[in-house]
Amino acid sequence: MLSALSFGQQPGNQASSVRSSKKVELSPANSIEIRGTDGDAQVKGMTYVALAQGLERVFRGYEPTSLLELKQLQAQQAQVAEKIEQVTVNIQQGAAQGSGVIITPDGYVLTAAHVAGDKNRDAWLLLSDGSRVKAKALGMNRNKDAGLLKIVDERSTPWPHATLGKSKDLNVGQWVIAAGHPGGWKPGRGSVIRVGRILKIRSENGEDGLPSPHTLFTDCALIGGDSGGPLFTLEGKLVGIHSRIGVDVDDNMHVPIDVFDESWDRMVQKEVWGMLPGYQPVIGVRGLRSDERPVLEYVEPGGPAHRAGIKAGDLVLKFNDVRITTFEELRLGVESKMPGDTIVLTIQREERVLRIPIVVGVASN
Repeated sequence: MLSALSFGQQPGNQASSVRSSKKVELSPANSIEIRGTDGDAQVKGMTYVALAQGLERVFRGYEPTSLLELKQLQAQQAQVAEKIEQVTVNIQQGAAQGSGVIITPDGYVLTAAHVAGDKNRDAWLLLSDGSRVKAKALGMNRNKDAGLLKIVDERSTPWPHATLGKSKDLNVGQWVIAAGHPGGWKPGRGSVIRVGRILKIRSENGEDGLPSPHTLFTDCALIGGDSGGPLFTLEGKLVGIHSRIGVDVDDNMHVPIDVFDESWDRMVQKEVWGMLPGYQPVIGVRGLRSDERPVLEYVEPGGPAHRAGIKAGDLVLKFNDVRITTFEELRLGVESKMPGDTIVLTIQREERVLRIPIVVGVASN
């Protein structure tokens, strides 16, 4: 269903200049960019659909003003929807489910950090044909909710993969197409396509001093299970990943694709950094100020640690079987997790050594 929203501010002009490539090659593994054999940036991936002639004005964000434009928009969306179905995946980790998108022939998958969970965590991906493949979580930029996985199952042919766009080229009001698996994987249904428009673009200054988008807001109708799924332009170029889904339809947030480009090297190396606003992980303990050792001075009543059986005075020896010697190491270990993760603390209580699992909680606002 097409959005009936109108915008008081008319979108600016946006140039669209692309060249087809006869041969596509993957650049070194630590780069998100794929280039053609002549060294110039090319149209790559399998989701690109050339914009229909006469649709340029609508592509820039204007509403259709004629029946012809409306039909052209519908046909363009249908072509893109058919292609992005092939690259959108369902991500399963135990009982948790989310979405993602394959972006390289060798199986790198973009998703949200809160869907990826933690580095080295195994996940199963359900593809468009219902087949199931294994993947492993790599690094995460949790400040922006950007996560990366890699398919580890071998395949004799390249994986279907999305054509990458640039979020810095987007305009407020521009039409976009969202895909995902709302409510989780459903046999016979496949991924679900929604159409909407960009409502807001929040930016911050990048390393070059120029504004760079850090959050996109759209009116695409998303629900639980869509998190981590892809956001495309009318040309089938990937420009965002679904992040936080709001109560109201205009509160839906997406991570711009440029964030993944900037974070790529660190994520490929399995680095995890930052903290997603609203997802601060806690277990409800404090350490002794006079003792650098991870001795627990205070355990919050009713908090995650208290519910698990942790007591004040316990000395923490290991965090998930990794030896720690300071409370700071314990704090950093907790902050590397996501709310809902289970950790195991090995503690010394008087003469006893105990292993206690704790479900990580989230800090209250």
